[in-house]
This record gives sequence, C-alpha cells and structure tokens, in this order.
Amino acid sequence: MKCRVLFFSSCRNLLVAAAMALATTLAVAQAAFPHRPLKLIVPTNPGGSIDTIARILGEELSKELKQPVIVENKTGASGMIAAAAVSHAAPDGYTLLVTHTGVLQADLLRKNSSYRLKDLSPVAEVSNTPVVFGVNSSVPVTDLKSFIALAKSEPGKLSYGSYGKGTSAHIWAEQFTQHAGIQLVHVPYAGEIPALQDVLSANLTAGWGAVGTYKQHADANKIRILAVANPVRSVLLPNVPTFIEAGFPEMNASGWCGIFAPAGTPKAIVAQLSQLIVKIVQRPEISARILPTGQEPTGASEEVFSKRVARDREVWAKAISAFNISLD
Repeated sequence: MKCRVLFFSSCRNLLVAAAMALATTLAVAQAAFPHRPLKLIVPTNPGGSIDTIARILGEELSKELKQPVIVENKTGASGMIAAAAVSHAAPDGYTLLVTHTGVLQADLLRKNSSYRLKDLSPVAEVSNTPVVFGVNSSVPVTDLKSFIALAKSEPGKLSYGSYGKGTSAHIWAEQFTQHAGIQLVHVPYAGEIPALQDVLSANLTAGWGAVGTYKQHADANKIRILAVANPVRSVLLPNVPTFIEAGFPEMNASGWCGIFAPAGTPKAIVAQLSQLIVKIVQRPEISARILPTGQEPTGASEEVFSKRVARDREVWAKAISAFNISLD
C-alpha cells in the first residue's frame, strides 16, 4: 500500500512539474514575440504616402524588435485585397495592415465583401489625412463661394475627379454638391494620381485628394485649393479654410493612416505593437519624415484609434446611405 501511495505521489509530482514546465514554455514563447520576421501589407502602390509611411515604420520596428520587417504591396479593389489578406492571416501579430480610411468604406459599400471590418483589430493610428478640394489654376474662382456661383451659372458643365466610386473623394463631393445645390460631372479614376493629372492638364475642372498630393502643385501655382475636409485647418495649409468654415458643417471628418492586425490577435501582442508604434511616430525625427508625405503625424494608441474607427464608420455609413452610394 505504501508503494502505491508513493507511486501516485510521484505521478502527481511529475504532472505538476510538467504543467509548470508547459506554463513556463508558453510564457517564454509569448514574451519572446517576435521571434521571426513581420510583414506589413500595404493597399497602395510603392511611392505613395501610405507606402512611404509603412517603409519608415518598417525600418524603425525592425530596429526595435530585432527582426526583419517586410513591406508588401497588395493593390487593387480599393484596398480590399490587402485588407482581406490580413483579415485571413494568422492572428499572431506577424502580419499587419497599414492602410487608410478606405478600409471602412469598402466594408460599408459591399454586401459581399472579401473581408469585414470586424475581422480586423485596430492597433494604432499613425496620421491624420485631410482631403482637399482644388481646381485647375485657370478656373476663375478664388474660394468655394465663387466656385458655387460659377457652377450654378453653368449647371452640369463643370467636372471633378475622384480616386474611385465610393471613396472619400466621391462621398465628400456628393455631400458638397447636394448641400451647395450645384451639378457637377463626376469622373471616377482608379486612384488619386490619374485624377490629379487630369486636373493639372485642365481636362477636369476640379479634383479631390490628399492634402500632401495637392499642396505641392498648389505651391507651384498649378492648382488652387479651395477648402479642406477636416475639423480644423490642416497644419500643412494654415491659410486654407475648412468646409466647416465655408458653411458646410456636415463635412467634419478626415481620413487617416492606421495599423490593423487580424481579429483575435492576443491583446498583449496588440498592446506591445501599439505602444511601440506610438513611440516611434511621436519621435520628432520620425514625425519630420512623415509630414512631407502630406500626412499629419498623430501616433494614437489602440484605444484612441478604435474609438475613431467606430466614430468614423458611423459618419461614412450615414453619408453613404444618404446619397445611395453602392459598389454592388
């Protein structure tokens, strides 16, 4: 009987030791994140502001995490291909999405999307991206008031370019034209740059785009920026009024660049990445590298970014519904 007691006692001790060893192994594995390369998926072409930011972050994350960070461009379908790739990736923190506000709009505009916003977890906000409305410098207007007057005098003759149906540019344009009581011809393009090129060549009267993209041409007097869709004036265009100041209070949201992970990624890993990204973006030397892209560096935590994503989704959903915009 004594041998049997000793046997069971030994087995119990072995089980306890094994459980403790397993717990220690799991704890070490979690604490060791990352132990292999990370991948940043970008929905835009190389050279754009989002791509540039991803590469800046990749360099700095690699230094901090002591692991290679690979930037991969997955373009097409208004960012849906990139978002779907990340939403279907393993939720382990090794695959992240560096994207823009379009990730919200695509989810709202398609009933049968290749991903859903709930499949992605916000990690950190990198920057704010005001959208601007500008005209070719030959157009005889100086502000929104004179542009509206011109449009009313020539109904249906003035045109504007957007970077795609259902994008921020299209939604803001619908908002603006309806509230201003004017008729403009919408010409959607497969991206911001092709639309901008036709504004520059005067094939289009006006266009919508990121502040940084339009500012360089405004500085060269090729484009005149009339207003900014942002709650406050852009730090890059302090002399240009917001749509709110011009009498359009409903146009009070802007775009952003943010980081997402697959839903289900451990909270500890999301928190680790969030804190690190915020720290990197808020460094003066990094902010100085981001600002020339036309993005206004913010560096906001997972909690702050999550609230903004939820708030902006409501804004875009309301506008999309009001103007009956759909991609299906």
